[in-house]
Amino acid sequence: MRRTRAVSLAALALGAVLGWIAGCGPVDSDFGDIPEPLSNRVCYQDSDCTGNACCGEGTHPTHVQDGPNCANVRCSGTCPLNGIDCGRCLVICRDSRCEAACQN
Repeated sequence: MRRTRAVSLAALALGAVLGWIAGCGPVDSDFGDIPEPLSNRVCYQDSDCTGNACCGEGTHPTHVQDGPNCANVRCSGTCPLNGIDCGRCLVICRDSRCEAACQN
């Protein structure tokens, strides 16, 4: 019984070490071109920020007070590849400014 327990603990430890080694690789910090913000207004939460065009066609982050009024706009459901909301970036409030958080 002791030998079985020792083998199980050794297998668990080996699995943990191998998982840690496999999970730790270099992080690619090149996220490509990050769209520059168009507004210098202070934001307090992500909902204070939007793209500079309706229907996910915005290409730069801006404050909602400086952004377009999309209340009566009908969207076609298509999004450009370089659009913020439909593309690789999200508009967020970071350090009290509207910015784009992008992924590869």
